[in-house]
Amino acid sequence: MKNLLALIISLFLIPACKPGPPKSKVYAKSKNISRAESPFKVNNDTVVIDTEREFKFTKHELQELYKREPVFQESEYPDAPETAYNDRKTHDFNSELGKDIYYTLYAYFLSKSHSSKKYTVRRQKLIRIYRDINYIFGGLAQGGTYFGHQHTRILGDAEYSLCLGDFYDCYDERTYNITKQKKLYLSALDQQITDELSTSYDFAENEKSKLKKELSNKVKELDNLITDYFYLERTRAFQYSNY
Repeated sequence: MKNLLALIISLFLIPACKPGPPKSKVYAKSKNISRAESPFKVNNDTVVIDTEREFKFTKHELQELYKREPVFQESEYPDAPETAYNDRKTHDFNSELGKDIYYTLYAYFLSKSHSSKKYTVRRQKLIRIYRDINYIFGGLAQGGTYFGHQHTRILGDAEYSLCLGDFYDCYDERTYNITKQKKLYLSALDQQITDELSTSYDFAENEKSKLKKELSNKVKELDNLITDYFYLERTRAFQYSNY
């Protein structure tokens, strides 16, 4: 763990990410990991766990974290990332940036047990959905560090949603047509954008129309991404619990 403190200190010099479209991610393929096993060989090869923020660890450091944090070993019934962070065994992540790194580690370890193509597709879609929501509310608030941190922590939230989908069999449980429910949800979101901008004194009128168009395009993108009840339910839950 000797490089961890240096990593956190050096990253304080990097400004928080602005909400925006996610870059592509590469997710490692591996078999399911049991509690008694470690997914790493002991060596000093560097592993980049998030290419966007360039969070790096040696394989030895990852192995030590894997041993110390039980939630990283639990792929079927993990705690939510916020709960896992609050109950963590290691205290090396005591900062907002440290929390970003922890959420990324959470996603990295849990993704080892969700490495098939179907999970990769679902993961990427959830990340895009959550980041669109974050972008919308970040735009209405004129940005801020909260939305920058959320942009990264969404990796953990998305991975947890995959686990919930398996646990509650959400992918196949409700197969009815969601068109009307989705329309109501997106209409309410679009109306909220309109109402917030109409009563805001933080934007010039020409800025309001430009931002309204930009955020409405995000709503349209959500319309294309939310294709079944699972995505609709997780989108609503993510929005209402975070904004």
